[in-house]
Amino acid sequence: MGMQKKEKVRRTREGDKRDGNLRVKGENFYRDAKKVKHLQMYKSGRAVRNAKGEIVQAAALQLTDAPIARVDPNRKWFGNTRVIAQDALSHFREAMGDKKHDTYSVLLRRNKLPMSLLDEKDQTESPTAKIIETELYAHAFGPKQQRKKPRAQTASSLEELAEISQADEQTYQEKQDLDATLGLMGGSFLDKDDFTQEAKEAIFHKGQSKRIWNELYKVIDSSDVVIHVLDARDPLGTRCESVEKYIKDECPHKHLIYVLNKCDLIPTWVAVC
Repeated sequence: MGMQKKEKVRRTREGDKRDGNLRVKGENFYRDAKKVKHLQMYKSGRAVRNAKGEIVQAAALQLTDAPIARVDPNRKWFGNTRVIAQDALSHFREAMGDKKHDTYSVLLRRNKLPMSLLDEKDQTESPTAKIIETELYAHAFGPKQQRKKPRAQTASSLEELAEISQADEQTYQEKQDLDATLGLMGGSFLDKDDFTQEAKEAIFHKGQSKRIWNELYKVIDSSDVVIHVLDARDPLGTRCESVEKYIKDECPHKHLIYVLNKCDLIPTWVAVC
C-alpha cells in the first residue's frame, strides 16, 4: 500500500494522467520505453504495407495530400510600410544638421535612421563624366556623326600638346631616377631579374598582416569618439588618411580628435604655432 500511495503522489505531482498499466508496445523487462522508441526510430522512415504489398500507412514526409494553405486576410498587406512624410523628413533633416555641427553631441546609433534620405548629395560633385551633356551620342557615332577625329581636351594646339608631352616625360624620368636611387623604397624599382620584392597589395605597405587592419576597423566601428595621436616631429607623416577618409564617408556621425604628442622634442615656438 505504501508503494502505491507514493506512485500515485508522484504521478499527481508530475501531471501524468495516463493509466498506470499503460506501456509502449515492445516494452518489457529487458527493454524500457526509451530503448523501444530508439529502436522504432530506425523503422519509422519506411512505409507500412499489407500482405499484398499495398501501402497502408505512408512513411514520414511521403504524403502527397497537401493541406490547403491560405494567408490570413488582413488590410495591412495592402497598406504602405515604413513610410515617412516629406515635412517630417525635412524637419528631421534640419534637426540632424543642427546636432551634427554640435561638438558636444554624439550619435550613438544610426542603424534605424534613414541616413540615405537625410544626406543630400550634391549632383554637381558626381564623379561620373558628363559626356552626353558635352556632346550627344548621335553626333559622335552613327550616320549623323559630326566628329571626324578625337579631340584633345588638354591642348588647344599642337605646340601646347608638345609642351605637355615633354613635361610628362620629364616628370617620368625624374621619378625613374628617384626610384633607382631609393631602391625598394622607391616604389617601382626593379631588380636585375626584372621583379620586385615588395608586396603587391597596397594594404601590405602599412603593415605585415591584414588582421591588424581588421582589428583597427572593428575598434573604429565600435567607438563613438576616435582619438588620432600625431607625432609633433612629423604630423603629416603620422596621419592615417585612409582612416580619415573611412570616417568621413562611412561614419560621418563619429567624432575624430587629433592629439599632438611628443611636443617636448620640438622647439617651443613650433609647438605654440
